[in-house]
Amino acid sequence: MKNYINKIIVGVFSFALLFAGQSSFASGIWNTASNDCPTINVANTENSAGWGNPCWNGTNISANPGDIINVRVYYHNTGNTTATNTRLILNAQTSSSTRHSFSTQITSNQGSLSSGQVYINLPSSQTLTFGTVYWYTANTSQTLTPLLNGQNGSEILNSPGLLIGDITPGWSSYGFAVISFVVGENVPPAPACEISNFSARDTSIEEGDYATLRWNTNNCNRVYISNIGNVFLDGSRNIYPNRDTTYTLTAYNTNGSSQTATVRVYVDDNNTVLNCDIDSFTSSSSYVRQGDAVTLRWNTTDCNNVNISNIGNVSKDGSRTVYPNGTTTYVLSAYGATSESRTIRVNVENTPIFIPAPTPVYNTNVVTTVATNVSQTGAQVNGLITSTNYTSANTYFEYGTDVSLGLRTTTRTTNGNASFSDQLTNLSPNTIYFYQAVASGQNGISRGSIDVFRTLGAVNNNTTQAIKQVVYQGTTVAGSESPIMLKIENRYESIGKGDLVDYVVTYKNIGKSKLTDPMIQVFIPKGITLTNLSEGIYSEDSKTLSVPIEDLLSGQERVIYLQGRVDNLEENLAQIVTTAILVYTNPNGAQENAMAYVLNNPKNNPNNLLGASAFFGNPFGLGLIGWLLLIILIMLLVLISRSYFGHRKTAVASAPVNH
Repeated sequence: MKNYINKIIVGVFSFALLFAGQSSFASGIWNTASNDCPTINVANTENSAGWGNPCWNGTNISANPGDIINVRVYYHNTGNTTATNTRLILNAQTSSSTRHSFSTQITSNQGSLSSGQVYINLPSSQTLTFGTVYWYTANTSQTLTPLLNGQNGSEILNSPGLLIGDITPGWSSYGFAVISFVVGENVPPAPACEISNFSARDTSIEEGDYATLRWNTNNCNRVYISNIGNVFLDGSRNIYPNRDTTYTLTAYNTNGSSQTATVRVYVDDNNTVLNCDIDSFTSSSSYVRQGDAVTLRWNTTDCNNVNISNIGNVSKDGSRTVYPNGTTTYVLSAYGATSESRTIRVNVENTPIFIPAPTPVYNTNVVTTVATNVSQTGAQVNGLITSTNYTSANTYFEYGTDVSLGLRTTTRTTNGNASFSDQLTNLSPNTIYFYQAVASGQNGISRGSIDVFRTLGAVNNNTTQAIKQVVYQGTTVAGSESPIMLKIENRYESIGKGDLVDYVVTYKNIGKSKLTDPMIQVFIPKGITLTNLSEGIYSEDSKTLSVPIEDLLSGQERVIYLQGRVDNLEENLAQIVTTAILVYTNPNGAQENAMAYVLNNPKNNPNNLLGASAFFGNPFGLGLIGWLLLIILIMLLVLISRSYFGHRKTAVASAPVNH
């Protein structure tokens, strides 16, 4: 008997290739797109009857005793809302007969669909015995078993059916279930899962080189490789070990049993020829005022001697603070088996240093930051508590379709000097939403500024709407769990109209695994115009700098520079927040991100004078009444002083003159 599971997998991959890149769909809740497959099809795995194209084409096929019959139930949410509590039901004849028929139903809280019938014709009266159910979705190339909530698959034969959960609209969540039956009473046992190959192209490599793992399995349900994660049932992967490493492949059967195989890759760190490389040479700023400090940082590999012009010999890796009096070009030269050099130019403005006097600012406790992961019906909103006054605060977001907001998220507890976020759901497509971060604690209620985002628009077959490419940012991973160190810095505490602001974005892979497809995004505040950047593409419409970067190996560190000009600032803006996000794909294939912020105070903001004391106090412990009393006292002292000195002047002027 042929291996019918392999045929299923071939059909799945062919189907995925046929519809790769599809993004449009028609109205309706189930299977109404012009290029959808039929809701139900049937195929004979022994003679390939009904396999046809990737959609299959079997509606009336023949079979013999012992043949395996596969019935496929296809679903695609072509509506505009998520279909919740979705279930699949297969209506089948179970008695002995020479002609069996199947039909199906797709049910959900938002709508249902019933199919026509397909038929199997037999030469004699036979029973179809239920075998297995495999569930496939567009976002995975592997079967999703075990099924949801401990189901064994037989639920599909009875109402209410097999639960497949909530299905979102669009091609990203289409899928199908394949139900197998055996013609006749005897059900053959499922073939055993086995590992037919697990090997490495090179089992002995030099440090920095890579080896390629290859593997093949038969009749297995899931495959996992140590130090890598879940992988395809058959495939290959390049690995970059920095020490001798043993990789273990574990292949799982549907009943939970497993088999293992191992490969050990040896790493030789004694290269015959070591090239001297400068890994990085950066400065904390490229534009400074005369007398300002600039920090130079560098890292090298396999170099014997390192020299920086205007400084002299330095260590192979390190940093040095310099105070250039004029525009200076620093040249780092590194020597070893080979040599290399890098240059950095620091531009100096010949003006004295001016440090503005500190002024009280209004409502610096909470900042509203950018919205991320914006989709047609949802978004992640983010905020930041910037004050140590809140050791613990109740945080939430208010939002709505106009500045009056009107809606709010669930209250959460957040510690001081920490970021917080929440998911907004059930939003309308192509709609502008306003949102605001709020915190309530021992210092009263604090509100960040009101910011906006627009949800993505729906696309249908009757429009030619252009879809703007966006980056899916995934889950934000913070703290010790994050494999990324991300910083964004500038050198000014306060900025005002006409100022130039230099930003330095530093990122490093502090994890143990390579991070793939990374991208840096920097969200420039309103009122600041980007004037210069070291790399990337900038969109003025979205105020976003996007910088695709190379895959990050463990320990790699890089820097991005950008400069902006302050053209205007909002009058009621308490703090100016600039956000950097590093998006990456982890070794398990999931997209994640790390976030970092830099805050600046606006200069000469009239709302920075007394507003803070009304809610948050001041350095002298005076509330609003205290400030008013202090002002009245100062005015009384001024009046008394004027009266006293005015009286003395009159008395002196009227005194007699002695000759």
